[in-house]
Order: sequence, then structure tokens, then C-alpha cells
Amino acid sequence: MLHPGRKLGDRYRLDTRIGAGGMGEVWRAVDEVLGRVVAVKAMLPAVADDPTFARRFLVEAKSMASVNHPAVASIHDYGHSDGITFLVMEFIDGESLSQVLARHGRLTPADTMRFVAQAADGLQAVHDCGIVHRDIKPANLLIRRNGSLLITDFGISRTGDGTHLTVSGAILGTPTYLSPEQVLGQPATALSDVYSLGLTAYECLAGQRPFQGDNPYAVALQRVQGAPRPLGGDVPRPVLDVIGRALAADPAHRWPSAAALADAARAAGHGAWMAAGHPPPPVPAPAGPAMAAPASPVSAAASVGSPWPVPAVAPAGPAPSAPGSGRPTTLRRRGLVAGALVATTLVAGVAVWQLTGTGDRRGGGQPAGADPTPAGSPVPAAQLRKAGLATCGAALCPAEPLCWGGLTSISGTAQPPRRTTCAGEHSWQTFSATWLPADAVDVPQDELLARADIGTACSASVMATRSANSAATVGWIREPWPVKLPGTETWIVYCMARPESGELSASVFLIF
Repeated sequence: MLHPGRKLGDRYRLDTRIGAGGMGEVWRAVDEVLGRVVAVKAMLPAVADDPTFARRFLVEAKSMASVNHPAVASIHDYGHSDGITFLVMEFIDGESLSQVLARHGRLTPADTMRFVAQAADGLQAVHDCGIVHRDIKPANLLIRRNGSLLITDFGISRTGDGTHLTVSGAILGTPTYLSPEQVLGQPATALSDVYSLGLTAYECLAGQRPFQGDNPYAVALQRVQGAPRPLGGDVPRPVLDVIGRALAADPAHRWPSAAALADAARAAGHGAWMAAGHPPPPVPAPAGPAMAAPASPVSAAASVGSPWPVPAVAPAGPAPSAPGSGRPTTLRRRGLVAGALVATTLVAGVAVWQLTGTGDRRGGGQPAGADPTPAGSPVPAAQLRKAGLATCGAALCPAEPLCWGGLTSISGTAQPPRRTTCAGEHSWQTFSATWLPADAVDVPQDELLARADIGTACSASVMATRSANSAATVGWIREPWPVKLPGTETWIVYCMARPESGELSASVFLIF
């Protein structure tokens, strides 16, 4: 029996139970070796002797440990003590997307697309490791205080080498969120996860699920026999198109990858962000020669009157009123956490990003490769993701929390910044980014902010729009920091900010 004060592995002292499920319990605990608070997920003794559940628990541990991405929950430890098998994860405050929806009812198109983009980024990392999650749903998407998202619960995931939980005659996954091919008993693929994420996005926008019936399996069969109910006219056409393609019954007609879905969601989301009255910052032209971009799942054509790219998907026809009720809620940092404590993981430790930020800043050609290049970007989306960035129209926005140690400039030449975890103490955070203009390659770092183009891109007003709590960041010191994108000849400028005094210990800027 688990109880407060019990110690697992002679190291993890249980404090408070914060969740329970069919397989186990999640506890707030203290790592007495390192003196830190952690979360421990322990398998219940009642199922520990069942080889199926034991295997499922091990599958979850191995799957989580094999993926290293800010949007994927990871583990610190796995052990067995006095008949209890357990996982150890970092403990943070947060809540699941299902809890967010239960409280708000509906989300705005911009917030929905922001969450979809983050989840799709994480799914791409999962798929790149040969893993299919097979149970994407709001309850398995966790939201941190700063609005960033985590994928969790890999208990029924499937790997490319066949390592997965198998139950004879059973359909694995939550029936409400199964893809058509899973309902038919066919193997789940990466595109099955894309479909399930599309169902989740629909629920965020409508306030209810797209299929309803007398029981979960009747609901599951509906997606084989028909299309989901149309969303309403308050949802922008680009957002409808992103979700419509994700929910195609035929996997061949869906987004070809989770990365493609992420890029399309960001493009549509920033169109919705502008439509809600948030103007984009002016962005200077990138340094280096203009390059033709390869074919992309996101069209370079823009909506009339809008500079943002929209997904290249045929309209699905007129959409009647949304089935959900109430006005969509725009999420902000303070509204995301309602005191619920959710066990999840943030990649721990310090990651030093090797940026060649010294020396000559000339150059800017596009690297070779077939990775899709967002409209207006001289480099493929994958290269931007390595830098923690994504295009948001003509601008660049953080796709994950970007936190840094001290910044050093020698005779006006910016030295490579030291990236660190946002959960620990740090000095600077990135709130925006822009391309380094061609005529600024020789400008000293300490003179960049005086330029009209970079000064506008890194302005206090832009910082306020990107802040989860704009009142808290008023008066923060801003610095533009030029860095060279890894593996390219292209230079960007990070817009960094910090308070006038003191260190930071959490990310305060929105993730796009």
C-alpha cells in the first residue's frame, strides 16, 4: 500500500497523491539524494503480477526515455522496490488539456492552433524515433504554466521493431479518439496520431467531440461511416482547412507528417491571431541572397489582405454554426493553472547549443536538403526547429521556451549564448526573433537595437504581445543577439529580455 512517507528505492519519499488511474498512482515525492521535488508514477500492486500491465508500464518507460524533445514528457528514473514498479519524473504545476476544456468550454482558433503546432512538433520527434503514440487525446496533453505543451502516457505506444502492448482481439486506444484505420483493426501509423490530434483540435474549437453516440464504440464506428459535423462560421477558413485535412478518413489524404501539420497550424494560427486584433511586428529582410523554396505543405499564397501563408488545402464547403456553446476563451499564463498539480517532465539539466556566433556574419544561403521551407524563410523548417523557432508569418517566434545564461560581447562582437533550462535560474529569455538584415552583418551587437528594423522587431510593444503577463515584463531590458543558424550560412537575431535585477526561474513568454 502506498502512503505518505513511504520511500521507494531508498531514495524517493512519497508526499501527496496527486492522481490515480487503472494501472497506478502518481505521487508528489522528494528525491532525498538530490534534495528536489519529483513526481513518482507507481504501478498498483493489484496489477503488478499481470504480465500485460507490467509490460505496458515498461513500454511507457522505454518510449518516454527514447525521445528527447521539449514537447514530450521524459523520465528521470525507472525502478522496482518492495514489489512496487515506478517511474520518476520531474514535478511541475500544470493541468491537462482536458481540464482546460472542462473549465473554459472552448478555445480560440489561435490558441487551438498553437497547441496543435506544439503537439505536432512533439509527435514528429516521437515518430522520428519509430514510435506511434496511439492514444493522443486531451487528457494526454499537459499544459505548463507558460502555455507550453507536453505529450505524455506512452503506455500503449508501438515501436517500429514491434515492441508494443498486444492484447488478442482488442482495439488499443481510447475509442473516442481512434482513427478510422484503428477502428477497422488495421495497424496504427504516424498518420493515425495526426488524425487523433485533429479530433483533439476539433474538440478545442467546438467545445464538444465531433462524433456522438450511445456508447464509445458506436462513436468510433461513426468515423468510418461518415465525416465529422462541420465547425462553425466563427472559425477562420485556414483553421478549418488544417483540421479538415487532419481528419481525412483516408490516411493518404491527411497531412503527410506531423511536422507538416505543425507548420500548417502555425500559419493558420497566426492568421487567427491577427484577425483577433494582434498586429504582427514588421520584420526586415533576411541576410543573404533570396533562394527559391522547395515544395511545402504550406502554400506561399496568402489570403487577400493578409501577409500570412495559409495551408494549401481545398475548401471543404460552407461551415454552419459551431456546435459548441459560449464564447471561445483566449488562454493566458495566469488562466492556465487552477492549482491542479500534474506530474509530467521537463527535460532537465543544461543544454549548451553550439552556435557559431562569432566572426564574420556575411553569408546567408539556403542549405541543401528537401525539407519544406516556410514561405518567406530562407531555410527549411527543420533548421528553424533546431534553433527552437518557427515562422509566424514573416516573423520568427519561439516554438519552445528559450532561456539563456549571461550574454557576452567582445568589442561589439556577440559571443555564442549559453542555453540553459528554463526551470533553473537563468538571466535571459527569447520573446521573438528576426532575420539579420543584409546591411547589418557588420554592425556591432551593441548598435543593433538602434536600427529601426531590428529595434521594431525587438521593441517593448512586441515583447508585451508575446508575454504571458505583459504587466510583469514592463521595463525589462531588451537585447538583440545575432546568431548563426546551425548547419547554415543564415544569421538571425534573437530578441532577448531580462528583468532589471534578479534571476529568472520559469519561462514567461508565449510559445507558438
